Amino acid sequence: MDNWLGLDPRPRLTTEQRLAYERDRTDVRSQSLNQTTFTVTLFYLLYAAIDVLLLGDIVWLSLGLRFGVILPLALALSHYQSGRRPIAYKEAATLAAVIAGNIVWCIVLVSSESPSALHYYYAAAVFQMVVTIAVRAPLTITLYATLCCFLINYGFIWFLEGVTLDYLLYHLALYIPTVALTLISSHQLEAERQIAFLQAHENEALKRELSRQNGELERLSATDPLTALPNRRGAEAELARLRRWYRTDDLAHSALLLIDIDNFKAFNDNYGHNAGDACLRAVAECMRRELPDSIHLSRHGGEEFLALMPLSDPARAGMFAERMRRAVRSLGIEHAHTGDRNRHVTISIGIGYGSIADEARFSETLDAADRGLYAVKDNGRNAWRFGPPAEGERIDAA
Repeated sequence: MDNWLGLDPRPRLTTEQRLAYERDRTDVRSQSLNQTTFTVTLFYLLYAAIDVLLLGDIVWLSLGLRFGVILPLALALSHYQSGRRPIAYKEAATLAAVIAGNIVWCIVLVSSESPSALHYYYAAAVFQMVVTIAVRAPLTITLYATLCCFLINYGFIWFLEGVTLDYLLYHLALYIPTVALTLISSHQLEAERQIAFLQAHENEALKRELSRQNGELERLSATDPLTALPNRRGAEAELARLRRWYRTDDLAHSALLLIDIDNFKAFNDNYGHNAGDACLRAVAECMRRELPDSIHLSRHGGEEFLALMPLSDPARAGMFAERMRRAVRSLGIEHAHTGDRNRHVTISIGIGYGSIADEARFSETLDAADRGLYAVKDNGRNAWRFGPPAEGERIDAA
């Protein structure tokens, strides 16, 4: 929609956006309304001095109505605004109080016989400014308040002492432009608020989507696409997390399980890459099922996998190594090119037990697991063994 008279069009909000807009502005608007009520009430009461100067014949009526009616009403309104109520209700109550103040002011002026009342009555435009610019309620309810003030002011104007048709026209010549300009300001203020809200709302949505996409990219960059296990980068991220969460002394008792699929090159060469990929996926899924979530399993490269077991002990590491070995053998994936008595896909596991608290000690523990793995390979495969420094018993296939 093109701008009309240079004004920003009010954006069309969906029901969800409208509710979010109301929630978003509630706290700030409640505080703003409270401050506006205090300021406007203060000026309204101070204007009793103008009544004393210009309308000496109705001083006590003015003081009685201003301090006996409007002041208690303003205090009650302030209490109402401080409660947990919909902001639309608070804005309506504030406008109602302004209209009540307008009525009281009109009663004071029409009760006076002073000629100054006619000049003073031009101040009726101030109430129009209050309902539009000071209160800053949504345009629709502001229009209703504007209509009420207009009817009140031009209903009472006929009761002023000395009013004439010429005076009425002069008054309208001032009042009508005031109404038009303040309503334009009210429209512009609301349009700007809603546009700013939508922009902020869209920016937050973009930030959330960007954060989600970055998280997804981070996850994908740390995930092996073939097996859906974390890759080396994922393992490094897990190590970094462990080092943030645990003390160095805690991570001194950790195990690394280096797992290798036996004779995988021969399997890949003889059965083809598709079969090799399927074998890798099946073995990865099988091992992941055998391990609790607290043990991080990643693809270390090629047909090698790495399991991180922080805060563990050698017996527990050996138990899970044997559990994985048996589970993979039980898959029954045929492999007729092993070169030994095993005619199915099996795994060999080397276990390093030590510290993973920093890169140097992690490398030492991983080297121990690597030595354990080579020892298994040199002695028939389909087994697991600890590498130095925690030498353990080798368990062969049954």
